[in-house]
This record gives sequence, structure tokens and C-alpha cells, in this order.
Amino acid sequence: MTELRTERLILRPGRPDDAPCFALGVSDFAVARWLTPLPFPFTLAMASDWLRQAPGDDPGRAMFIVDLPGRGLIGCVALGSELGFWIARPHWGRGYVTEAARAVIGWHFANSDAGAIASSAHHDNRASLRVKAKLGFRETGRDMRFSHALQHNVQHVLTSLDRSDWAALESKQCA
Repeated sequence: MTELRTERLILRPGRPDDAPCFALGVSDFAVARWLTPLPFPFTLAMASDWLRQAPGDDPGRAMFIVDLPGRGLIGCVALGSELGFWIARPHWGRGYVTEAARAVIGWHFANSDAGAIASSAHHDNRASLRVKAKLGFRETGRDMRFSHALQHNVQHVLTSLDRSDWAALESKQCA
């Protein structure tokens, strides 16, 4: 997967020159507090190291979200063992995450035989849970995960999106 485009966004693999925006975006505590596995603070050196290790053609890796007309990196959506995403605070509330995640999910189901996609979010991350609900994810359980930014365990809502639910949702939107 080299690049996906939506009406307002470009989704592409990370590049070394993304490191400053990547580090800045996830170093904001308002963003980092929701990113359970990421170290905090997340430094420029960490971002550079991660981008050097990230294989650009692996669809399970992160796809960086670039606001059209290519003004710069504003967030990320990834589909590894779980769907995850973040968006830089100045871009909150504009629907970018929903738009980007919808493109990645559509690409994933069209190019794999996966039956479902898992995801999770802090129990009190209402914005993330709303995005997942819009995309058709359903709650499947709860667990505890350690948050590096908060330095304690946080209850997570586990969710899943079945291929059949996605197809029904997409056909409704096209009708």
C-alpha cells in the first residue's frame, strides 16, 4: 500500500522527514494520554528511529495522514493487531480520523480475507469510541492496559468490526 486518497486527505507510509511532525503530534500530552503503548515523552530521536525501522510497504504499519493539499502531517492511522489512530490537537473535531480510518478499513477488507478488525480505546476516550461506533465497531469486552503517559493501568473498551457489518454499513452509505 503506497498511498490512499480521500476527499480531503492523503494516507501514506511514513518518511524520515515526517519525524518532527510525528514527534510533535504525539508529544502533546492531550494526544499522548490516549496512546497507551507509546512512550512519553516521545522524542524526535524516537520518531526518527521508528521511521527508519518502519517498512513502507507493510499495510499493517502506520499510514500517516496528510491534509490536502499536502500541507503536512496531521495524524496517523494504523492497522496491525488492532486499528489505532491519533490526530494532532489543532485538527481535532474535523472528521479526519473517521475519514482516514474508513479508507484504511475499506482497503484492508478489499485486499485481505480477514473476517474482522479489532480495536480498543480508553474507557473514557469518548471521541475515539464515537469514531469507532460510526465505523461500525461493536464492544466485545474490557481489559486493563498500562498507559505510559499516565503511568498507571487504564480500563480499555475492546471493539470489533466484522466484515459483514462493514459491507452493510458501506452499502447503506452508497445508497
